[in-house]
Amino acid sequence: MQHVPLIINGDEIAEGADGQAETFDPATGEVIATFALAGAGQADLAVEAARETFDTGVWRKLRPVERGRVLAHAGRLLSARREELARLLTLDSGKPLRDSYYEVDCSARFFEFYGGYADKVQGKSIPLGPEWMDWTIQEPIGVSLQVVPWNYQLLVAVRGIAPALAAGCSVVVKPSSETPQAMREFAGILREAGLPDGVLNVVTGRGRTVGDHLVRHRGIDQVTFTGSVNAGIKVLQAAATHTIPTVMELGGKSPQIVFADADLSATADVLIGGMYTHAGQVCNAGTRLLVEESVHDDLVARLHAKISAMRLGHGLEDPDMGPVVSAAQKTDVTQYYDVAAEEGKLLLGAELPDDGRLCGGNFVRPGIVTGLGNSSRLAQEEIFGPLLTVIPFRTADEAFTLANDSDFGLVAGVFTQDVSLTMQAARELQVGQVYVNSFGVGLDVEFPFGGYKRSGFGREKGLEAIEAYLQVKNVCVRY
Repeated sequence: MQHVPLIINGDEIAEGADGQAETFDPATGEVIATFALAGAGQADLAVEAARETFDTGVWRKLRPVERGRVLAHAGRLLSARREELARLLTLDSGKPLRDSYYEVDCSARFFEFYGGYADKVQGKSIPLGPEWMDWTIQEPIGVSLQVVPWNYQLLVAVRGIAPALAAGCSVVVKPSSETPQAMREFAGILREAGLPDGVLNVVTGRGRTVGDHLVRHRGIDQVTFTGSVNAGIKVLQAAATHTIPTVMELGGKSPQIVFADADLSATADVLIGGMYTHAGQVCNAGTRLLVEESVHDDLVARLHAKISAMRLGHGLEDPDMGPVVSAAQKTDVTQYYDVAAEEGKLLLGAELPDDGRLCGGNFVRPGIVTGLGNSSRLAQEEIFGPLLTVIPFRTADEAFTLANDSDFGLVAGVFTQDVSLTMQAARELQVGQVYVNSFGVGLDVEFPFGGYKRSGFGREKGLEAIEAYLQVKNVCVRY
């Protein structure tokens, strides 16, 4: 059993001022690691270390090409330790092993992508006429605080840390207490790649103490947060105390819209992946399925047959679906199953594992609920579990109206062979990403990700992500 320390200025600090806590294997309920709980004073030390490295320029004053080489090397080291990291991610979060391989691969891609972009951050010349020269400079914003959720603890951390480091920022990371293990290994990889001590600091601890303290710290210049809307509101309020910018990714209730002309066989496979990956514990999971009325029953039957054939099990066995992350999460999710059975028609799939070793695990059967309208709780609230709500529609206009009738606006999927419907969807859907005849594109590092409405603001991934870690200075000279 390993112990996860704090990492401050390159030092591993085993003892947290607030004690230590345990983390559990979601598939068995067994304790698999302990981790240090930082106190406010240790959080201050982490910020001071990041502040010192930024102000002295040990990282930001490196030639951009040199920063890029360090990041590219980090990506190669991540790939080299793919097997070890994937197993650790699965043990910590419960996701099937193939999903953890994807997480490591995508994390490596982020470093490859932003390592190549580090020396391409450029300003521009602004023409003012004779006797004037004017230009802009893009400079790193300072110390970035990255507050990371438990579902993709490595990937979500890296998608913010990689562009922050490429820009020249220093970083403090606050991992989730549900899944703290990967950040220790990750910090070691960055150090091996050549990142100077103190540029990346890792502080595990209680959100209501250390997390809030870090966001309010005057040494923090920017915050990137991924989590629930309620938690995001608290982060925004804390950041407002010293008026620092934030990037907020606050979840979704993403619609997948299926028209009658879609290839239902191929579409069903995409829908399953878009909904039940990591037991539905994905911010952009396609949890609302809008289906043209004439093919509604056919598609529901196909989907039910597929989830009925699913195998639940320990993530290391690479099952069709693993457990949810914790006992508390299981309780929250199963409450929605009760609502589904009372208010609609609940179709369950898979079977709970009968392996005695897994009897203490946090397993939930994949489900589909029909017979509810778009105003129901199940269609409006983010469940963060493997329960799909299916709603019929008659016309394209009705489909897009239903899709937009949500507080969230993160991602949408559209399934049709009609080019006109595709163009209409791209124009009318109020979401940050629209997929057509797909729901995700593999290691999708290249294009921006973020939401409309209560799904948050700012963009991660793509070239747009680095803008959150830069500030623009204008220089005007009369000669």
